[in-house]
Amino acid sequence: DVGPSVRWLGHVATLGVCKVAEGAVVPTLRRKRRETGPTEFAVRWSPALLDNDEIDRLVTTMPGPIAAVTPADPRAVTLAALGAVVDAIVRDAAGRVELPAPPPYIGTPAAITEAVAARLDGSTMRAPGDLANEVTGRLERWARPVTRLGRPRLVVQLDPPDRGDAWLLSILGPASSGALLPIEEAIGQTTEPKVLMDELARLERVLPALRRPGNLRRGRVVMSQNEAWELMTVTGASLEAAGFTVRAPALSRRKPKPTLRLFAERSTADAVVGANQLSDVRWSVLFGDVELTAADITRLAAEARPLVQSRGRWVELDTVDLKEAAAALAERDGKTKLTGAEILRYSIGVDGTTLAGGMAIDGDGWATDLLRAAEATSTEPVTEPAGFTGELRSYQAQALAWLGFLRATELGGCLALDMGLGKTPTMLAHLAGAKLEGAGPALVIAPPAVVGNWAAEAARFTPGLRVIVHHGASRATSSEFDREVTGADVVITTYGTAVRDVDAIAERAWSTLVLDEAQAIKNPASETAQVLRRIGAGNRFALTGTPVENGLGDLWSILDFTNPGLVGPRPAFIAQLQGEGEAALRALNGILVFRRTKSEPEVAAELPDRIDELDHCTMSAEQIGLYRAIIDQLVATTEDPEAERRQGAILAAITALKQVCNHPAAYQDDGRPLAGRSGKLARLEEIIGSVFAAGEKILVFTHFAQWGRKVAEHLTDVTGMPISCYDGSLSRGARDRMVADFQARPGAGALVLSLKAGGTGLNLTAASHVVLYDRWWNPAVEDQARDRAWRIGQTRTVISHRLVCPGTIDERVEEVVAGKRHIANLVLPKSSSLADLGSDQLRTALGIDADALLTDEASEELVA
Repeated sequence: DVGPSVRWLGHVATLGVCKVAEGAVVPTLRRKRRETGPTEFAVRWSPALLDNDEIDRLVTTMPGPIAAVTPADPRAVTLAALGAVVDAIVRDAAGRVELPAPPPYIGTPAAITEAVAARLDGSTMRAPGDLANEVTGRLERWARPVTRLGRPRLVVQLDPPDRGDAWLLSILGPASSGALLPIEEAIGQTTEPKVLMDELARLERVLPALRRPGNLRRGRVVMSQNEAWELMTVTGASLEAAGFTVRAPALSRRKPKPTLRLFAERSTADAVVGANQLSDVRWSVLFGDVELTAADITRLAAEARPLVQSRGRWVELDTVDLKEAAAALAERDGKTKLTGAEILRYSIGVDGTTLAGGMAIDGDGWATDLLRAAEATSTEPVTEPAGFTGELRSYQAQALAWLGFLRATELGGCLALDMGLGKTPTMLAHLAGAKLEGAGPALVIAPPAVVGNWAAEAARFTPGLRVIVHHGASRATSSEFDREVTGADVVITTYGTAVRDVDAIAERAWSTLVLDEAQAIKNPASETAQVLRRIGAGNRFALTGTPVENGLGDLWSILDFTNPGLVGPRPAFIAQLQGEGEAALRALNGILVFRRTKSEPEVAAELPDRIDELDHCTMSAEQIGLYRAIIDQLVATTEDPEAERRQGAILAAITALKQVCNHPAAYQDDGRPLAGRSGKLARLEEIIGSVFAAGEKILVFTHFAQWGRKVAEHLTDVTGMPISCYDGSLSRGARDRMVADFQARPGAGALVLSLKAGGTGLNLTAASHVVLYDRWWNPAVEDQARDRAWRIGQTRTVISHRLVCPGTIDERVEEVVAGKRHIANLVLPKSSSLADLGSDQLRTALGIDADALLTDEASEELVA
């Protein structure tokens, strides 16, 4: 083994070899002074474009023995060793090539230049002292910018735009105090102004944009998106190599793929439920966490380098992706109202042109609720199903949860597990659970070869199910069928028998219809497929290991049987997914299809557990008084016979009531202190006290931005810690700094956010607690806000608090969010419009429910 000194010298030699290989070397002249006569001098080679960090690493790792025998400064020793390596390598190489002949007499500057070119190998030359001094000085001045490490380093700082596309480039320099200042100020506050001016002039030569006419001032220039991209990539590296420090936003090398986003809102005028429910929709495109409208895409497409900010880094978008995104939005330009079935078809890729990143659906309505439920259900596998004897594999537990989701939403689906992966036990576990929940009998139709297996598997895994096999010559006749199956939980029959006895079978009410080996109905025109459609059931399930055995037509037949009409016409389905095969299954997976293959590894869950808590808060006497005053004023106002004015007054009152539930000052700011006037604020203070005591962080969301700022100020006073409010009034730079500070600052902390500005796109995994101070009608908005902390990268359990004042408008919103009521039925189930409500109805719908209200001691008399 070699010792540390030899290893260190090896590192020095390696750096020297790299500099020579890069051509990062410059010639200098070394003089040997003589008392009389000509001066002797020789060419020596020095390394160029040195990085201070490289030299610092060598200095700090210099072994003790080397430092002990060299009394000089360790940095000087390091530079001398590196210079000796570079000089030896270059002079040796110069000695191996043919050099021009030296001039016969050296008496002029030109002659000395010729002599230098002829002696690049380091051979000694003689010249008059004054001429040698002049040429040596010139050469040193020429080489100094790339060989001096002690010079002050200018900083090239690039700041992104707060809005628009204009970037700001600023040059900073060190003042005598050590502080970095704008270069013009630094020059005036340093003892070496000429050095800084020389450095600035050198920088202007390598960065011509600084000399552009019309700049803001010297060392400050506005740059385009393309110029900013150049600085963050090629130009920035060159400036660093030339000895300048570059500070620029992080630029991601990965270009995000576009995802088409559909945001749906249930049409208030449509009382239809289910797949035919109509929704108002808006289309946009997501690049990572950046949402772009058609207008945004048009603007970015005009840029030479379209840049957007995503997750703290700047990302260049691909112009081809932008073009495809624009085309996809143009294709959907007029599609602003869609049924639930149409939205579902878009989401699973069987309607419309898709983008590389697929499809994202948000909002509310039948289809969006369905998709959200599917996503949530798929992450909660049923590992120990009731009524099932045995153990399910992980993918079976996930499939069982998916089946439960379909039953709850009255949809059908295709359980497409590979052969041997246990479709039958999984389905039996589902049927056992359904029976325990009060479901009626299930009908299983299977090929004759597996009828016995179904009966045997049922006896093994679900002994609590009463199973009847209806098959063979001795089976019950049509007239006897009803009596035979009475009391049965599962009836098993064959495809042939089902077709022959369809009249008797179709008269029964089946909770579930299961087709095993469902490729038997792959031809929708066949007698079997046509006849079996006569059998009604709450849910229809198809089991098969080969859902695309002969093409996409097979898959359409299965899905159209399990959900008649939902996936659209057969030709359109096939044309949309043509050629995708298994990719089509992946697009449908988790909604109408549950697909697992033997070659597919199980994917571990990445998100931690989350705990949701509903905190019931008291109402102060002041809050109750204001709440009732608003109701009284509303009743008086709505005596106006004009419906539009009545409806506007009601909507305004709902907002006011929600503000009163938050705090009297959220409704009317009288300048008084906030403490002691609101049960919600008191509960928030308790939660934050516990969080801070544990040294943890918390997010507080409200959809009233002005109230959020007041809360932040109040909490700062109460806790003695600076607490900011993230809202839409802040510039992008201020928002980014606020998030970065919250994420990076150690210890306890809190951040108040407006739901609109901070509810999406942010990564705030430093927080492990979330408070939803006031509620919003759309649960997706609250889910997105909560997911600022509960997301990939979170390593702790996230606790979410929802603050609600029972007996008030808060509780009505909670019921809507929890799905116990529809927004259309919030006030009165039979009301066609808010404007139709009478005074008594308004008090019932929006007024205080004294039985449910929580009050503090001072409020008891008000609700007695």
